[in-house]
Amino acid sequence: MNKVYLFIVMALLQSHASTAHAQVCTREYAPVCGQVPGETKPQTFANRCMLKAARATEIAQGTCEMEKLPLVGGDTDTHGCKPSAGFLWNEELMSCVRPWLSMALTLEVAAHRRPCHGLFEKQCLVVREVQDSRSKNLGQVGRKWEPLFDEIAGFKKVPGKRYIIRVRKDKIENPPLDASDTNYTLLRVLK
Repeated sequence: MNKVYLFIVMALLQSHASTAHAQVCTREYAPVCGQVPGETKPQTFANRCMLKAARATEIAQGTCEMEKLPLVGGDTDTHGCKPSAGFLWNEELMSCVRPWLSMALTLEVAAHRRPCHGLFEKQCLVVREVQDSRSKNLGQVGRKWEPLFDEIAGFKKVPGKRYIIRVRKDKIENPPLDASDTNYTLLRVLK
């Protein structure tokens, strides 16, 4: 009986000795691509010693080439815009824009300013959008007159004169609490 126990203990020690082996590897970086048994994807090991320590099969020298997904913003079109980041070329604005944030539109500016109330009372331009051939809403009735709390950069209004102007409208992401979320810049005076 003791011989049987002794035989079992010896067999266990022998199998343990053959499967367990401590391996010390250097920290050199000489990448090797290898496949670990039971895993579906190959992986890159820092060096051949690390590959052997993981009991992996060597596939190739160097890193494992995985299918690389395009980096968002890593692409550019002929104008230098990054479509994957939402930027498209706008011919009229002559720049790369995010269409939901920047656009060109036509405004009719009333002859006189009117009082408007915000943090303080001031005289505001009164405007309405004009539907033109470039507008998606061609043929629809223009919007009602509304006060424009901000000035239009580059636009000098003469009191008593009505204007039709083309402007660039830019939505501002995360504006200060006391500021407008939209900037207007004059492109040209049409009438």
